[in-house]
Amino acid sequence: MKKGTELVHLGRAKGNFQGAVNPPVYQTSTVLFPTLEAYHDAERGREHYQSGPEGTRTDPAYGIGGTSTTFILQDALQTLEGGECCLITPSGLSAVTLALMSFTKAGDHILVVDTVYGPTRRFCNKTLKQYGVEVTFFDPTIGAGIEALIQENTALIFLESPGSLTFEVMDIPAITAIAQARGVKTLIDNSWATPLFYNPLSHGVDVVIHALTKYIGGHADLILGAVIGNKKAATPLMKTYKNLGITASPQECYIALRGLRTLQARMERHQRSALEVARWLQARPEVSRVLYPALPEDPGHAIWKRDFSGAASLFSVVLKRHYPFEQIASFVNQLRYFGIGCSWGGYESLVLDMNPSGTRSATSWQPEGSALRFYIGLESPEDLVADLEQAFVRLSD
Repeated sequence: MKKGTELVHLGRAKGNFQGAVNPPVYQTSTVLFPTLEAYHDAERGREHYQSGPEGTRTDPAYGIGGTSTTFILQDALQTLEGGECCLITPSGLSAVTLALMSFTKAGDHILVVDTVYGPTRRFCNKTLKQYGVEVTFFDPTIGAGIEALIQENTALIFLESPGSLTFEVMDIPAITAIAQARGVKTLIDNSWATPLFYNPLSHGVDVVIHALTKYIGGHADLILGAVIGNKKAATPLMKTYKNLGITASPQECYIALRGLRTLQARMERHQRSALEVARWLQARPEVSRVLYPALPEDPGHAIWKRDFSGAASLFSVVLKRHYPFEQIASFVNQLRYFGIGCSWGGYESLVLDMNPSGTRSATSWQPEGSALRFYIGLESPEDLVADLEQAFVRLSD
């Protein structure tokens, strides 16, 4: 079965839901049992992550363990990523922190890619360091050179490819081969590519993280996260999940399931539009380069083409010179079809200025000009190009 077909049919087992095409929202805190024995069976079941019949999980003893709506989404994402377990969290960042806390303890050392999502970096620098975990950031292009940075107490390597804001593509198989040989866990934020365009577990990664808020939700109307692990990662993830009391709203899970059904159609449209806009931007006299691995001119294109089956619609643009903030603000403010917002993955196009130079520590960000991050939504690309053209004309004035 192709992934597009899976996206439509996962979680819709025949005979369930009294014929309804969509699973219902099971909204409850208390779970009632017919006997005391059944309750204790459920309590014991919470200690393990076991598949139940018809794509459901072993009944939880309490709603914090999830409901059938949660389990259907877990099963769908686990299948799409090829994992052995999936846990749903209330946000993408909580998915990141759950994963990091599941494999670290005081005295450990971890390696984190220098181009990681900003809040992930903050959690590592603030919370993990506070609890005695040493953090080393590394160049995303390091590949097999990661071996030189692994210490005796290195517990994990945190990856994100392409990198946040600057979109460097990592040689994930080269890194995971070293990590496996040294007994080090690897975690990756896969929100950009989604399970449709990249499956990190098949490239040796142990844990995959998603901000379901982004493309999987797809409509800028939910905040949710997910962690998918291989067999060795399942037990630590489940224990930490239970101990932290993490839970997600069944209503949010339902909305994420709805987004899954149209993920392929939306991602194909996002990719086509993004390529059209990115190529147009490449030809602009004001633009020095477009940071987008789907373009043949991008330094990461060869690895992206080898490992990925498609590209998301989030990329950055470096201009040929540095403009005063007032000019950049004027350019952004007069765009009609690009909203000004920090998220992405919804139907609406977005733009922000960006400058990660103050946060990078293992690499140097010294661009030749001002930089902007664009997210290409579902609008007509012709309208987006026309909108950008009128703004560039005024920028040059």
